[in-house]
Order: sequence, then structure tokens, then C-alpha cells
Amino acid sequence: MRDSVPPGRRPEVMMNATETESQSSSSFSSFLRVTLPSLAVAGTVGALGALRRRFQHSLIFHPSRYPTGVWNPAIYGLPYEDVWFDGEDGIRLHGWWIEHPRAAATVVFCHGNTGSIGDRIGLYLQLRRLKVNILAFDYRGYGRSHGRPSEKGLFSDVRAALDFVVERGVALERTVLFGHSLGGAVAVDGALHRPVAGLVVQSSFTQLADMARHVFRGTPVHLIARNEFRSVEKVDRLPMPKLFIHGTEDGTVPFSIGESLFAAAAEPKQWYPVPRAGHNDVDRWGGRAYLKTVKGFFRRCAESGGEAG
Repeated sequence: MRDSVPPGRRPEVMMNATETESQSSSSFSSFLRVTLPSLAVAGTVGALGALRRRFQHSLIFHPSRYPTGVWNPAIYGLPYEDVWFDGEDGIRLHGWWIEHPRAAATVVFCHGNTGSIGDRIGLYLQLRRLKVNILAFDYRGYGRSHGRPSEKGLFSDVRAALDFVVERGVALERTVLFGHSLGGAVAVDGALHRPVAGLVVQSSFTQLADMARHVFRGTPVHLIARNEFRSVEKVDRLPMPKLFIHGTEDGTVPFSIGESLFAAAAEPKQWYPVPRAGHNDVDRWGGRAYLKTVKGFFRRCAESGGEAG
């Protein structure tokens, strides 16, 4: 799904990168209609495993590679430092450290399944207005980061990003994970393994199987999407404050799926629906109320140090 660009506004400084989940689903749906019947007849575990791998890489991951995008955010007034750090398996990962001189907290941002950090300059400008430091990083295979994306790899990458923040002298008790779309699932898993102060999950889903049922109605594609990005089985184990944000008109991740993820989460938690917002324009429809809500959540997390209640 691609966002329209308001008149007079340059695409590269929009709040969120354009995401293409619905476009990629069309070609893959055709592939499934041809392939699934033969697999059902063959009934081979190996063939099903191969299809699962193709599903993951054909539908889920749509990275942009350097130099596509904006790689000098300073031209838009965003001070930054190029940073590199190693993933847990030694993969070299790239990011931007965006410091604020009066930061009340630090945000580690996990973007969605398309593009790279070079497509999200507007978002980082908005977040910096809330007086926070930001670590914007690319998963393996995205932007300038090395390697090839996978579910296991992305989960490893967010842990490495959090460890990098600690190495820079920032306490996890003053760090908030913020994940959009697929990045919400990445952030949820990161919060499961690192005691961050808070978690923001925006426009995200319960698990990949539920999204497969939604996108490919009438096709049993969920059978090849089992055990993938299962946030719904993790959010009830997260003790830190959690903010769930979702547009009521989200055409990519249905509002009802966002509600189900929120319902599964343990307290303390907050639900913030944004009327009329779609998948990639939550901030624009939310406006000042959106920024006020997010800023207030950041402040409370920093003050509480991630303690529940």
C-alpha cells in the first residue's frame, strides 16, 4: 500500500516510508494458487518447508539498499551520527544515532518491512521534537546493513541495537522500543529479552498466520506461516508499560487484529485508536493529539524506569 504525497511535500521526508504489502501479496497469491495443490498431493515436508521459506522472503521482506533513499538527513535539519555495530552472529549493522541535548528518554525505532532508515527522515524529525535520543537502525539486508533478512535475524538485530545503546551509556530503564508494522513484532520480541522502560507498538499484528488468513482469504496459506512473528504469544509476558496505536481505517493490518493484540497484552497497557488513519499515516491523522500521547508515554516510561504500575 502506497501513501499519497500531499501537495508541496517531498516523499522522502514523509512521516513513514511507503509500504507495499498489498502489492507483493498479489503476485505471491498467484504463486500459491498454482503451488499449493501440488504440495497437497505430494505431501512432502521438504516441499512445504521450501514454500514457507519462499513465503517469508517473497512476501515479508522488501528492503531498499543503499544508496536508495536519503542518506544525509542533515540537509533536512536532522543532526545525526553514522554508527555501526555487530549483530549477535557478527553481521555488521548500520544505523543513525540522533542525539537530543535535553533528552528525557532514548527511543530505539524498528521500522516496517519495506525501505530503510533512509526513507523515514520525517518520522525522526517528529520524534526528535519530543526531546528524545533516537537510534534508527536497519535490519540485516536493509539499507547499508550486511546480511539477508529473516525472522530470527531481525530478532537478533534488535537485541544488538539495544546492547549498542547501553554501550553508549544509556540505561535500558530510560529506553523505549518503538515498532511500526512488522517492526512492532520485532520490538515485542526485543522487549521480551531486554528490560526496557516501555514499548510502543504501532499498526502491528498478532501473528503472521492471522495476516496470511486476511490477505489470502480462501487460500490455506496460514499453513505455511506457522510460528512466524507470534507477538500474540509474547505480549502477555511483558511487564513494562505498553502503548498500542492503530488507525481505524488500516487497510493493511485490520483494526480488529490490532485490537486483538492489545487484548492479549498484560497490564500496564494503553490503547490509542486514531480515527480515519490508515497503515502509514497514523501520525498525520493523529496530529497534535498523537504527538502529545506519544510524548506523554515516553515521559512516564522514563520516570518509572519501566516499572509496572
